[in-house]
Amino acid sequence: MIKGLLVELAEHTKEVTTLDNQERIRIEEVDEKGLYIHVQKEQSSDGGSLFIEHSIISDAWEQLRNKRTVTIDDFSKASPHSSFLLAFFNELPFVEKANDSSIKLKGFTTNQLPESTLQQSLSLLDEIINEELNPKKITFKYSEDGDKRLKYRARQGLKILGFLTEEFKKESQAIQDYQNAENKMLFLARQMKKAEYLSSIYKVIKFIKGWEKDKKLSTLIEVGQLVVRNSKGTNQMVSSVAEYRTRNILNWFKQVGLVDEEWNTTMEEKLRPLLLKVMDGFIDARRGEFAQHPLGKLLRKQIPVEIRSLDFINEKYHIVGSVGKGNWTTVPWLAIMNKGITTTTQQGYYIVYLYSEDMKRLYLTFAQGVTKTSKEEIIKINEEIRSSIKMDSRVHKDNDLNLGESSKAREYKEAVAAYISYSKENFPSEEQLIEDLEEMVEYYKQYVSLKEFSSNETDPIEPMQVKAPSLEKLNSKEVINQIDTYIASKGFYYKREEVENLYLSLKTKPFVILSGISGTGKTMIVKWLAESVGATKDNGQFTLIPVRPDWNDSSDLLGYVDIKGEFKEGPLTRILINAKENPDNPYIVLLDEMNLARVEYYFSDVLSVMESREKTNIGVLQSLPLLKKEIAGQDITFPDNVYIIGTVNMDETTYPFSKKVLDRANTIEFNDVNLEHLAFLEEQEEVEPISVHNNTFVSSYIHLKDVYNIYKDVVQWTTSELVVVNNILKGIDAHVGYRVRDEISFYLAYNKQGEVMSTEAAFDRCVLQKILPRISGSDMRVERVLTGLYKFFTGKEVPQNREMTDVDVEMSKYPKSTRKVVEMLRRLDDDGFTSFWVN
Repeated sequence: MIKGLLVELAEHTKEVTTLDNQERIRIEEVDEKGLYIHVQKEQSSDGGSLFIEHSIISDAWEQLRNKRTVTIDDFSKASPHSSFLLAFFNELPFVEKANDSSIKLKGFTTNQLPESTLQQSLSLLDEIINEELNPKKITFKYSEDGDKRLKYRARQGLKILGFLTEEFKKESQAIQDYQNAENKMLFLARQMKKAEYLSSIYKVIKFIKGWEKDKKLSTLIEVGQLVVRNSKGTNQMVSSVAEYRTRNILNWFKQVGLVDEEWNTTMEEKLRPLLLKVMDGFIDARRGEFAQHPLGKLLRKQIPVEIRSLDFINEKYHIVGSVGKGNWTTVPWLAIMNKGITTTTQQGYYIVYLYSEDMKRLYLTFAQGVTKTSKEEIIKINEEIRSSIKMDSRVHKDNDLNLGESSKAREYKEAVAAYISYSKENFPSEEQLIEDLEEMVEYYKQYVSLKEFSSNETDPIEPMQVKAPSLEKLNSKEVINQIDTYIASKGFYYKREEVENLYLSLKTKPFVILSGISGTGKTMIVKWLAESVGATKDNGQFTLIPVRPDWNDSSDLLGYVDIKGEFKEGPLTRILINAKENPDNPYIVLLDEMNLARVEYYFSDVLSVMESREKTNIGVLQSLPLLKKEIAGQDITFPDNVYIIGTVNMDETTYPFSKKVLDRANTIEFNDVNLEHLAFLEEQEEVEPISVHNNTFVSSYIHLKDVYNIYKDVVQWTTSELVVVNNILKGIDAHVGYRVRDEISFYLAYNKQGEVMSTEAAFDRCVLQKILPRISGSDMRVERVLTGLYKFFTGKEVPQNREMTDVDVEMSKYPKSTRKVVEMLRRLDDDGFTSFWVN
């Protein structure tokens, strides 16, 4: 019967990996004569095809049956097929690898096979749970005379299911899990597949699905007699015991739903067709549009939902899939992460499905994030995983995956510690996929436990506990991309250029004003910006301060000395103190509706102290005190890791800004509204926050000479443009001074350093938010200034009928500023008054 099982094994197992040199051998065909195999020695060399007669396989099997442990030398008659046969027999559930050149039959005793019915064992379990009795002292209820043998059988069944130890003591965790399980039968099925002998029999049943029941039973009995000894381990299990125990196992399986009446395994296919759907459609999908493609939803939503439904995947796992960010990736993936280790694939270790670029293979891997982990650390952790966790022989512990030739494929390949390989042409069953995933998750849990243990002991393996994240020093492009993708993942739409501008503005000066009509998301963009870089309300790095209309001096923001002589902190003071104590962390303050009160009244002290910042001899920015020690108990300064963003609405309930305020801020408008744009809501990939170092935001330039020494050409070009603009602005005394020139130069220098946008686009932004807000009025002088700016921007005169075309605007040197000038001119014509602000 087992020889028939070998034929079924060949039909189900299309590829094996040799034990000694890890060669992959495909089983291409099975017929009545034998097996046709194809040896792939290396990825680049073909080892050719071979034929193995069934008689050779039978002879080799007899060697294994008789000797129980065999080496390549024992299969000398089968040469040159010896390595293949070792690997082939090793695929049997009751055979295991002894070393790289030998295999052996597994060994069991009758104690590992159930003798009682499942109901008898479960009734005893209920008695233990309900009466909280010591299993050693239970009076068994199934026989009036207290049948000790029956009680022993039931206990033995509970031990097999993992509820009792060898000493028959309660295993509280297993019992607790059973009590908490919503589906008790599903839980028991899992426990049965964990029991080694029961698991082996179940895997054999999968190979012989479709056989007649009598033939199945005879094969399973033969397996039992081959690998099971009596309880003392002296003799092989006799036929009568083997039949009784095997029938009992089959009844257990039937009761929990693992097999049907015909003893065929039962499992509805859910995960398998979804994984295959990606393989079938991804190459064609990659040739087309990325946005809203169904494969994105499949990998990001549908497959994660299916995996979350598995009973061994609980709430502590974060599951995320990706087909790319904005564009198709070359290697799609789906990761299963323990939240205590990581919630981002950029760092930490996790389980991840990796598709090959050609979609011919899928790898279930135990891997690491490559973005934030050094190559040395990746190699070290890979070796720790491989050496510390004992894995099944089907699991490869190497980096010989064939993911493809792209840089991403090569990166992922090097980060894999262990993997199971699936080919599209021989894709495993639903059951096998789930068993493999559960197995890999178990290895993951073991390594996590090992790390937690080593963190409490003097173990050479470094601890990987849940701890405060390290601070990342990101360059301009990296932080802009992080903020932009994070905001998009939250379902908010802002053009990337708005994020670029906001970042450069904060980098230039730690005070930015966001203006615009109500409801355009000014508050939310600040909140998500802060959260994207690790600044949250919970850790104190993000604070929203609502401005009150009755604020009339700095005490409302900074604090005051009460009648008892005690200092009462204002809402900003504690933030400044905490920021000074944690200089590496950026602190973002949102002054909401900041012009409900007169900004000059309550904020002038902050603005003045902000201007007093100078670099110390160690390169840290230090300001004069906002509050002196005599008042606050300590000098309160403005640290270089505090960034203030104010939101404003310009209507009849608010106050306008003075030039003092406008000179010291970049004023960014949020007035564009596109209600029809909904594409950003489609299947956004989840993006995790990154805790960044303050170096990501802090200004490097305080004085013009700081930037002139590095970007002399930028300063000279900026100055030449501003000279022209200033000559135009003098008509209404709105020309800018040295501070504005310097800060525009800083903005353009940061832009060039980060290669964010073109110099003209950056200058356009600066004119829009540093210069045009200064212009307002109702007389002819204002009109001359606006028409002069229009001519400078476009190279054309303003038409008499004010019909400025969109083409003229878009083709101008500075299109954003041109569009604003056109808007202000039209307002002047319509209302007899104009300003930068939309009322």
